[in-house]
Amino acid sequence: MPTGAKFVVEKQAFLKSLESIGKKNTVIGPVLMDDGEVTFEPLKSFKKLTFDYVNDFDPLKRFLTPAKENLFTFNLEGRKPRLKAADDVKPFILFGVRSCDVQGFAHMDGFFSGAYSDDYYWRRRNNMTIISMACNKPLPTCFCICCNGGPWLESGFDLQLTDFGDRFLIDVGSNKGKKLLDSLKLKLVKAKPEDEENRKKLMQACDEQMQPTAYLAKACIMITNNRVREELWQEMGDECFSCGGCTHVCPCCTCFDVQDCMIDDKNGVRFRCWDSCQYAGFTHEASGHNPRVKAKERVKRRFYHKLSYAYIKQDGHPGCVGCGRCITVCQAFNLLDISAVVKRLRRDGAIEVETVEQREAAK
Repeated sequence: MPTGAKFVVEKQAFLKSLESIGKKNTVIGPVLMDDGEVTFEPLKSFKKLTFDYVNDFDPLKRFLTPAKENLFTFNLEGRKPRLKAADDVKPFILFGVRSCDVQGFAHMDGFFSGAYSDDYYWRRRNNMTIISMACNKPLPTCFCICCNGGPWLESGFDLQLTDFGDRFLIDVGSNKGKKLLDSLKLKLVKAKPEDEENRKKLMQACDEQMQPTAYLAKACIMITNNRVREELWQEMGDECFSCGGCTHVCPCCTCFDVQDCMIDDKNGVRFRCWDSCQYAGFTHEASGHNPRVKAKERVKRRFYHKLSYAYIKQDGHPGCVGCGRCITVCQAFNLLDISAVVKRLRRDGAIEVETVEQREAAK
């Protein structure tokens, strides 16, 4: 079974086999809660498993970098501090992940393996098996097609499922996925050309349902060439509540803070927690200087990091996967989510061009 192989399997047979290995392995998947919301959590049984979802509102990056993560505990008794490492991470399966979150994982892989590889991140990442689910029906806020974030992928997953109703089309994306599929001991049928054609039709229908449009290319050009008026940045800074919501729900945002907390007079814990570049104190230096004390500068920096050519060249892609979570969470009446901002930059650029042409015509 080579990587890249495609199979068709009965849906219920696949779920039953996955549930059986879940008795000895942690399987995390989309669960329908009593309040009607869907969230990803460990599946004790598959009774509450649902396929009627697009995204968990909380980004799935929390399974790789928890909102608060203990790094180690320390004891200050004696001449030298004694350190105790955090507990090991056991292997787990993340089932039903949408393509945009898989692309978010790829972004995080790059961030946490730069000049310094982050052991805390990679011990989770290496123990995680991703079973992604191609998206047949987007939310009104989705725009993954603008960011190459979905609705289906060609890489980045271990197994990728496409829901055909009573069957799954399975793409094998890695050796880890191959081993998992072997362990399920399913009756696999090699996918036929009509199966792949059926998937293309489903994905085309999904594309056509997406409503937001994100003019990323235009925004990238304007930000990279410093062609965004300072007045527009100021306007957006005045609108921003600096709540940090957009960064916390973004699959591509990775900022964190590290703190030491004493448990008693001798024992303590060092932990890291999510932080946000939109908080006023994020760049506050020990000297007392803060280079980005104004919201205008923080908003400007956020979108420079998301869309400038310098970061796209470094990361290989924009800092957005089109999941639309920032649209849902933005407190500024949807004026500052990434889709809204790139539209504003595009319109402002059009006004700029029109003004230049008018000045030239007046000469």
